[in-house]
Amino acid sequence: MWRLALRSVRHYWALYLGTLVALTLGVALVGVCATTLAATWAVHQPSTADAPTVTLTDGSGTRHTLVGGTVDMGGVQSVLAMAGVVSAFVTVFVIAGTCAFSVALRRRDMGLLRLVGAAGHQVRRLVIGESVAVAVPASVAGCAAAAVATPWAVRGINGTGLSPVELRPGPLGGPLLFAAGAGLVIAVLGALAASGRAARVGPTEALREADLDSRLMTAGRTTFGLLLLVAGAVMVAIAPGAGAEAATPLALFGTMSLTLAAALLGPVYLPRLVKVVLAPVRWTSSVSGRLAVDAVTTSRRRTASLVGPVLAIVAIVGIFTSVMATTGAATEADERHRTVGQLVVEPISGEGLTRAELGRLRTAPGVQAVSALAPVELAVAGPYSVWKEQGAATDLPALTRTLHITVVEGTARTLRPGTVAVSKEFADWYGYHEGSRLTYGLFDGEPVTVRVAAVLDGGTVVPHLLLPATDSAVASPPDHATVLLDDDAASAPAAAARLAAELGTDRVRVTPTARWFDGSATEQERLNRLVLLVLTGPACAYALIAVASTLVMSYSRRTREIAGMRVVGVSRAQLRRMALWETLTTTLTGVGVAAAMVAVGLSAYRRALDVFGGTVPLSVPWGLLLALVAACVVVAVAVGQIATRQLLKQREVAALAARE
Repeated sequence: MWRLALRSVRHYWALYLGTLVALTLGVALVGVCATTLAATWAVHQPSTADAPTVTLTDGSGTRHTLVGGTVDMGGVQSVLAMAGVVSAFVTVFVIAGTCAFSVALRRRDMGLLRLVGAAGHQVRRLVIGESVAVAVPASVAGCAAAAVATPWAVRGINGTGLSPVELRPGPLGGPLLFAAGAGLVIAVLGALAASGRAARVGPTEALREADLDSRLMTAGRTTFGLLLLVAGAVMVAIAPGAGAEAATPLALFGTMSLTLAAALLGPVYLPRLVKVVLAPVRWTSSVSGRLAVDAVTTSRRRTASLVGPVLAIVAIVGIFTSVMATTGAATEADERHRTVGQLVVEPISGEGLTRAELGRLRTAPGVQAVSALAPVELAVAGPYSVWKEQGAATDLPALTRTLHITVVEGTARTLRPGTVAVSKEFADWYGYHEGSRLTYGLFDGEPVTVRVAAVLDGGTVVPHLLLPATDSAVASPPDHATVLLDDDAASAPAAAARLAAELGTDRVRVTPTARWFDGSATEQERLNRLVLLVLTGPACAYALIAVASTLVMSYSRRTREIAGMRVVGVSRAQLRRMALWETLTTTLTGVGVAAAMVAVGLSAYRRALDVFGGTVPLSVPWGLLLALVAACVVVAVAVGQIATRQLLKQREVAALAARE
């Protein structure tokens, strides 16, 4: 069957060209993500010999030594890992769809094989062998492309500022071997369901004239579709009450499950949905419109295959980008609403505010309170583990005056040595309450056990651990301070100018709070756009090629169909308009279903967030999504018109008699 698989791939090269290109790009994307991720792992981290350490004992009696001063690569690693997951998900989705579509287009060939004595398991091995025959060169080409693109990707990440340190390309052997293996696994996984479908083809299928399968839904497709539908619905339903941390994966994976279910169950409802969309065209006397309606409703498997890539990429990109943008908007809105102070003071040098500058701020005329968080890195001992935590030393009464903070337990009085305050999230995660004992240690220091004096609900503005202001000597200088003015003080811009002049305009920058948040939001939006570009840019380009490949596969088997319509008198212009109607409606239907999936997931995620004193702002990157939709429409229409024009160049009688 291996030799037959190779001959089949050579003979039906137009069908497998799309799969080859899609898998090559998928392997390249996974390879680039893997090699870039390996570059982050290769970043030098300090060891116990040349960095501060602290040793703590957890509740079970196990001693743990943690190293301080390490570079936190978790953010960029999470982005790259998510980009790899998105790329792999889209690749599996597209390859599975193209394999299933290829088998559906060749049912008569499979029937002929069964007619001459091929057993079902032999047909199954044939389909898997065809996928492996395509996957081997695709994996090699994809790894070569990844090796060429990796230095550019690393330089791009360094230039965007996503990485806290400069990355250098590391060894490529392991990551590229992983990408090649992933390509083979993806190809086999994509062909498994299609091979099972091919194995069930009966010998009588060789006598059929229809190109596509009349049995739209197999038991496996129906079962997996319904399971994913139920799983997605459950995850989306419980997301609003799960809290912000748990709601993120629930909303993302719930929407992805719903998207997969919508694609698997597509042959059942998509042709009917497209028919509804095209109903106004059917009511007209347009021949091309009526032909398009009949084509999309009769060839239901083909319609579902054409809608699938658009549905997948728009839904995936839409939910990832919208969740990320909404998270950023909610964080910024929460901090803005919680800030009572009218001014923000920042050092010009970026080295932090000194204790002398903070002292002068507190004694300046018209200043009622000044709060500043001096960050400190420490380690905390829990019942079964020890972990790093980011805390801050601060004047707690001043902090509660300049920010809207709710004291859940205890009181907001000055923290004495031997006491700490914790955030509500930290208390909920680890079970701390007022009066609880907590053990932590500063790096190059000894462990200390302190009492929890207060539990604070301050959203994102309150670190998990707040230490007494007397510990600021071991903390880093604060990067900004919030100033609350007296009621009878001058306006915020005038007070900002006076304070800047008093402290020195060459030393500090004093900004009204609203303007400072506007500037911070602009910078955060820039970083978010960079993250979105890394996450979705390659997947979007890949999806556009997948849309084009699926259309090429579809039109490669429509020679006789187009020729038959020419013989009965349909003009070339009418056929081109028919193709235009088909591609437009299938693409826009996929966009519409994807929009519904994103709306469901994003609505559930938004209800899980909480913003002090207001509603959670809904943020959707309309520019990116509209550009993606426009690109899908342009690619689909262009490929459809080019393929139709190529088919119209053939002689009608010869095309009707041609062997496909």
